[in-house]
Parts: sequence; structure tokens; C-alpha cells
Amino acid sequence: MSLAELVNKWYRRTPSKTFLIGERTITYESARDEISKLANNFYPGETVVHFMFNSVKSILYYLAMYWAGAKIIALDPLTSAEDLKFILEDANPDLIVTDNEILEREKNVLKDYKVATELNTKEMVVSPYIYREDEVGLVYYYAGIAGRTMQVLHSAKRVELNSAMLFREYGMKELKGILIVPLAHVLGNSVLGVVLEAGGTLYIERKFDPVETINAIDKYGLNFIATVPMVYDAINEVGRGSLSSLELCISAGAPLFPSTVDKFREKYNKTIVQEYGFTEGLVLTFQPIKYANKLSIGKPLQGVEIKIVKDDGKEAGLNETGELWVKAPWLMLGYSDVQETAKVFKDGWLKTGDLVSVDENGLLYFKGVKKRMLKFKGYPIFPRDLEEILKKHPNVIDAKVIGEDAGNLGQQPVAKVVVKEKRENLAEELLNFVNSRVAFYKKLKRVDIVDKIE
Repeated sequence: MSLAELVNKWYRRTPSKTFLIGERTITYESARDEISKLANNFYPGETVVHFMFNSVKSILYYLAMYWAGAKIIALDPLTSAEDLKFILEDANPDLIVTDNEILEREKNVLKDYKVATELNTKEMVVSPYIYREDEVGLVYYYAGIAGRTMQVLHSAKRVELNSAMLFREYGMKELKGILIVPLAHVLGNSVLGVVLEAGGTLYIERKFDPVETINAIDKYGLNFIATVPMVYDAINEVGRGSLSSLELCISAGAPLFPSTVDKFREKYNKTIVQEYGFTEGLVLTFQPIKYANKLSIGKPLQGVEIKIVKDDGKEAGLNETGELWVKAPWLMLGYSDVQETAKVFKDGWLKTGDLVSVDENGLLYFKGVKKRMLKFKGYPIFPRDLEEILKKHPNVIDAKVIGEDAGNLGQQPVAKVVVKEKRENLAEELLNFVNSRVAFYKKLKRVDIVDKIE
């Protein structure tokens, strides 16, 4: 199925049940009614950009795109300037659906495209579109394994299958969740997906605020949260509320520190477990609650095969570190670049670029990355993208971007730059040259002028 077909399923079974809570509250019956009418704004196979902050409206528009059979380009709402320009030129969309706030912020880039902030509710499209197994329904622009920004193509049916397997692993009959991570990310999409698998309820948080998160969990009796470590750190800092309704607390998207887990358990008597995934593979592992005392990324979901390959090409033994290779029925269809696709697959195995080890219980442990990618506040950063921007400056000969430790936030990018001519305040000029062109999470922390790059 697609995610839109799940809406139809629960409309038939539990029409009066609350589906979404946000700027307004909406049932499955009302959602199905609106989604099926909004779907008239799109056509099967049409390339549509979903470029919105989290909201009830945003979720309905997103699901309407699936209902119509569109090819959805999911863009983080913080994408801006050079990044946005590159993506839109590459995607060449038929329509961009966005918010007024984003339209105002990015009007110089968006002026050359067909853009809508409000869609008409027309005559109902009675049935959701049935995607073919290999038909592209969702496109991300975070090619983490390849190490640069390009299209990652996903089957709409496989996206739903991943949510189904994940929900099965959770082992919960009822899900009342909260969406904090942007819908345009694998983690955010999976939160929506598993709630739909359960026919559950989802509270939508437009922009993260720890006080709002705590209040929403307590007010609505939410029992499920899946988000990035920095959210748990922020909740720990606030330290209010009971969070007594929470049954499943998941961390993903960045390394989880023991101090975060310990503080959360101390303040709220709740355990955080982990799951692991990435753009090309969606969610691949989940940590069973019985192993919550270990800082593991869990075990493979049903349908996922793994092997851990050392630098010499041999498979790693217990507790040995190597690169994680995976097979799963919901891996990406490929990149838009066929040559890059061929580089990351070998005999059906997707080489993740992540370093892991496995213990005698079959639990995986994250050990670092082989690929050139950083994570800051849960967002992926590709050094190669920042290097290309730096090289556009007329005084730059060469550039290399590396990660500098930022504690629980991950790694912040720092640039080493070789220049044609050194002058006063050049480092600050180069810093501004890059940071004025990228989203907040990609901004360089520092530029160091060096004589050579090793």
C-alpha cells in the first residue's frame, strides 16, 4: 500500500477516531474527505515538491499527493538559498507546495516556479492511486552514502512496508505519537507511517519547543515519541511534567550519549531505546526494550539481512568493527545518478558507509562512519557540498571540510582553506560567503586559512 491507502483503511474501520492534533483536530473520516478532494490538485506521475513546516495542513497535503499518485520531492523546510536553488533546478518540479513563511523567506528562488500555499478542495477522487512496486513515489535529497546532495528514489509501496515492519517490532496495539522531526526526513516520515499502521493519533509540533512537547504528552496521554537525542536533552533541561503516559521512547538520527539516557530515566523514570536508519535504506534496526540497558542501535527488523565487512574484505567476527552492508525489501530504488547507484551496491548488498560491531546477542553498536558525512542536531551534512561552495569564491584554491566535536549535538563543520592571497579578515569573509548560502545546520563553525591540505 501507500500511506494514503492506510488513511482509507482506517476511514472504513474507525471513521470517528482522532487522527491528527495540531492547529486543529481531525478524525480519519474528515482526513479522508479532505485528502481525497485535495488530490484533485495533482496528477499521477507529476513531480511535486512538499516544502512545508509540520502542521495538520502539511500532513493532509502530503497524503493528498500520495492519494493522487504524484512523485513527491520531500524538502526540509529549512532548506534555503544555494541548496534550494540547486535542488529545484535538478528536480524541475511541476508544482511546489509550501507555507507563506517559506515563500516570503525564499521568494527570490521560488519566483521562477509554480508555487501554491493553499490548495482547492475540489470534487472527491474516490480511490487512492495504486503505485507499481518499482514506481517512484518519494524522493529525498540526502544521499548520505554517496556523500553529496542528489536524488534518492523510493517506492511509495516500500516506504509503507518499512512502516509496517517497524510497527510490528514496536509490539504496541495503540499508538498516540508526537511528530517533532521534520516530515521531510526518514525519521519524521516513519513516525507518520507507524501511527497510520496502527490507526493511531498523531500530535503535530510545528517547530520544536520542549515545553510544548512535555505539555502535549501529558495533556493528550501520548505514549510514543521517536526523535533525535538533542530533543531528549532539551526535555531533560526543562525537567517538568510527568510524561507518565509514555510507553516507547526512541532515539535516532545521531549518536545517543549515556548521560542523556541516565538523566531521562532519573527525571521521568522512562527508558530510551534506539533505532537506526538512513536516507537510502529507511529504518533498518530497532532496539528491543529488554536490551535497554545497552547503548545499542538494536537488531535488524524482520526482512533485513546484514553483514559486517572489514577493510580486508572479510566478514567481521563478534565484537569486531567493520562496514555495515544491508539487504532489505524497502531499500531505495537507486540514485538519480546511475553510476553513483552502482558504486554503493554490490551483489544486491547496500554498502552503508557506517561502521558497526555486533555482540553475542545480535545487537549492533555504532562505531563511526566510513563515508564523508557529518551529523549536527540530527541533520546530515555533506562536506563535499560545502567545499564546492567555498571553491566558488574567487580567492579559494582548495578547501576541505571536516567535523569538530559538538558534544550531544554531533559534529559541526570546520573548513581548512588554501587561498591565492591572504588578507585581513579573509577567514570571516569566507565564513560569511558560505553561511549566507546554506541552512542553519550546515553553517561552518570556523574557517582556517592553511598553506596546504593534507
